[in-house]
Amino acid sequence: MEHTPAPYEPRSVYGYALYISSNMLFLLFLVWAIIPDQILYELGLTYWPSKYWAIAIPIWALTALAIFAFIIYPAINLSMTPDINDITTITDKYSCPKKETIPGGIPPVYDIPITKVCRKLYLSKKM
Repeated sequence: MEHTPAPYEPRSVYGYALYISSNMLFLLFLVWAIIPDQILYELGLTYWPSKYWAIAIPIWALTALAIFAFIIYPAINLSMTPDINDITTITDKYSCPKKETIPGGIPPVYDIPITKVCRKLYLSKKM
């Protein structure tokens, strides 16, 4: 079978089942978190976790997400970034050096050398 993100029958069935089951679990969570314990006991539902977990688990999950988003993910990106004096910050395997062109023709796309960029940006015009 070809790997494609387009929908096909088994994927749509699994997706629908996941959609229904996640909604049912969320509804069950809301019933457990909102309805008082006395009403649940009257319905014959005697074993439920403490209501503390109805607040603690979402808060812990959001705290973990915030720590990942604001600390861990930027730290991973910074650890993968080369040093400022590393040659790969200037050129890499995808760099396009300037090639000779036909006079009067359209020049090809190329990377401007860092020395030329620095001269243009930072040297005064009086020189």
